[in-house]
Amino acid sequence: MKRAIVLAVFFVFAISLFGVNRIVEIAVEGNAKTLDSTVRNLSGIKIGDEFDIEKIYRAKRALQESGLFTDVYMQIKTVDSDYRLVITVEEANTIYPYFGQYLTIGVGERNLLGTGVNIYGGLRFLRFTDKKFLGFIPQPQFFWGGFTLGAGYPQALGTGIDFITELTLFKEVPWQSDLLLTLNRFKLGASYPFGDYVAGVSYTFESGTFDASVTNDYSVSIVNGAFAFGDAENFRQERSNLYGNTVLSYGFGKGYSYLQQTAVLNFWYRIIGRIYILSTTRAGVTYLGTAPVTKQFYIGGNTDLKGWNLYSFNPGHFVFESVEAGVPLTENFGIAPSDELSVYIPKLYLMGVVGSDKTFGLSIGIGFEWRTPLGIAFEPQIFFGGDGFKFYFELR
Repeated sequence: MKRAIVLAVFFVFAISLFGVNRIVEIAVEGNAKTLDSTVRNLSGIKIGDEFDIEKIYRAKRALQESGLFTDVYMQIKTVDSDYRLVITVEEANTIYPYFGQYLTIGVGERNLLGTGVNIYGGLRFLRFTDKKFLGFIPQPQFFWGGFTLGAGYPQALGTGIDFITELTLFKEVPWQSDLLLTLNRFKLGASYPFGDYVAGVSYTFESGTFDASVTNDYSVSIVNGAFAFGDAENFRQERSNLYGNTVLSYGFGKGYSYLQQTAVLNFWYRIIGRIYILSTTRAGVTYLGTAPVTKQFYIGGNTDLKGWNLYSFNPGHFVFESVEAGVPLTENFGIAPSDELSVYIPKLYLMGVVGSDKTFGLSIGIGFEWRTPLGIAFEPQIFFGGDGFKFYFELR
């Protein structure tokens, strides 16, 4: 009996001496609209968690990147041998304009009723015809082209899982030389971030009917598995950064059964000062079957191989490489000491692709980015490729 009592006393003493410090209380301050539970869920920290300064830093970054707050402060206060975490936030305007596929325009709210739920919706009511105003400006036309509704719930109910869902019902969608009379899509997905990694799964049902080539009509279910690594949001803050993602997709439906994989690898490096180089490598592989025409790989146009016409290549497998070099300048055209002071960025681009089905193309281009005080950046670009000189204009 005495021996048991001595062992128990020794055990209690060892816990008190070598015990782990924990977060025993989480207080939220500064929030008027956002619920306390929403702030705690987005932080990813729970009462009882072991105190870890790296986890506190990740929590602050998660809150800052949520889009709900303009600033976040974290304070640690001692409570006996443990800690009390105080999260102070400055709330942001969470209503934003929404721009989706095929000139879908609408509005979104990132913080529905203070829950952190992001909802958005948009209508397609504007398109451009072949008619030209002043001989070169496409003439707009109003019409009813359908709508998109979606919602996302980050760190849902404190589980750490991000949920998304989206419904799209479109009409008269241009597709190459044809027209999609209907394009309907429903998507449901979930992702789980852990450290600098994210794993996700999703299910999509999509159907499309064509005007001219009715044999291309399709109705498929698509199951996706995805994995991402690195910090794609803050990659410019480091001297060098490697980040990317890969998606494995299996599609099945009447007349279709195919397996595809895509991968993107980005490498960012600051050479001297803020002068940088950014390499983007994309690859696509079709392991089996043939996907519907809208789900196949296409290279060329304003989204990848510039200087070439849209849909110039339709490979089953490909590797695409883009190298961008830029020199950030201040408003006085001096070398910018930081990204915050960067106003102008002259850029040089080199692009190339190689793949199956006679896929091979190269292009070179220049761009000049202007970051306005409104937080909007404009970049006119000129590229030379297999289809001659082409002009592009990007808005960020």
